[in-house]
This record gives sequence, structure tokens and C-alpha cells, in this order.
Amino acid sequence: MIGDGLAAAALAAVIATVTALLVRPLLRLLPEPVPGDGRPIYRDLGSIGFLLVCGGLAGIAATVSWLALPRYAQPMWSMLAILGVLLAAIDARTSWLPLQLTRLAWLAMALASLLAVPLGGGVWVLVRSAAGAAIAGGLYLLVWLISRGGFGFGDVRFAPLLGAAAAADSWTLLWWALLLGTLVGGLVGVLRLALGRREAFPYAPSMLAGAYAACLVSMIS
Repeated sequence: MIGDGLAAAALAAVIATVTALLVRPLLRLLPEPVPGDGRPIYRDLGSIGFLLVCGGLAGIAATVSWLALPRYAQPMWSMLAILGVLLAAIDARTSWLPLQLTRLAWLAMALASLLAVPLGGGVWVLVRSAAGAAIAGGLYLLVWLISRGGFGFGDVRFAPLLGAAAAADSWTLLWWALLLGTLVGGLVGVLRLALGRREAFPYAPSMLAGAYAACLVSMIS
């Protein structure tokens, strides 16, 4: 138990440091969106506070996944802790999910899924991961089509990252991640309505929170 705690603390420190160090270089690589709508542009996000928040959240995320999930799933969830947290943080500040960074996250997740095979996941982890990505992406695409664009397409592209990581562990975790992500997003929406705010809001943070809430449910059960 002590060893597990130390390993979780060490992993959290590494993931937090890596994430904080990657924020500014990755932001510089992103082409800036069209300015003028009052939202911050990418190069303005790289403050010390933003770095610390991203690093801290990534470390917490890595700790949760380490304590809740099998070791073969850790490479995928580590990528989610680094790039998923950064994407969600950018979305929270700008309501954009940069396509280039999302594609980089897809590639990193695919490579991480390959590492899961020799760590004990076997070939079937690749099948589950690919299917989970397709299921999550397909469900959010359906929501996007039904909402006729009222739901951001960036969230559709973000969903396969969550689906791939969750399904790598089990189908049960995938369904919990999708369900709890929807629940968190609904609660945020209701709270915003109660405060008189009716505009669209960044949804990726709720999706990501749902995935890690599913890890906590898995750990408790």
C-alpha cells in the first residue's frame, strides 16, 4: 500500500512537470484563431498560473488513474492526463479545442495503446481501445447532428481520446465515463442557467471530469 502511494506520488510529480513544461511550446505551435471576439488567443494563455493549474490538474489526474486502473492502461491515461488536461484547459479559457493539438493527442493515444500490449493488456486492448474511440466519437457525432451545430464539433473530436482510454480498461468504465461526463455537463449547464447565463459553454472539461469520476467509481467499487 505504501509502495503504491509512493509510485502514485512519483508519477504525479513527473506528469505534472512534463505537462507544465509542454504548455508553452505546444501553444506556440498552434496557429492562432481569428481574433476580435474578446476571447484570449493561444499565445496569451501561457502564464505561470496557467502552467501551474495544468500541471497540478495533470498530476491529480495521473494519481487517480494510477490508483484506480491496471498498469497496462497507464500509458494511455498518462497521455490523457497530459494532453487531455491541456486541451480541456484551453477549451475552458477560449471555448476552442485546437484541431492540431487534438490530432497530436490522437497520435499520442495510439502510440500509448501500443505500449499497453507488452505491459499485460494483450492485443485485445488495441481492439477495445479502437472500438471505444469509435463509440465515443460516434455518440458525440450523433449529438452534434441532432443539435444541428449547437454542440461544438471540437467536442466530437475530443471524445475518441476519452473512449480509447476508458475502453482500454473495460466496457464498464467506458459507459461510466460517457454517463458521468454527460451528467457533469448537465449539472454545469443547469448551474449556468440558474445564474442567468444562457450562452454555449466549454464542454470538454465536463467530459474529462466524467472520465476521471468513472475511475473513482471503479476504485470504490
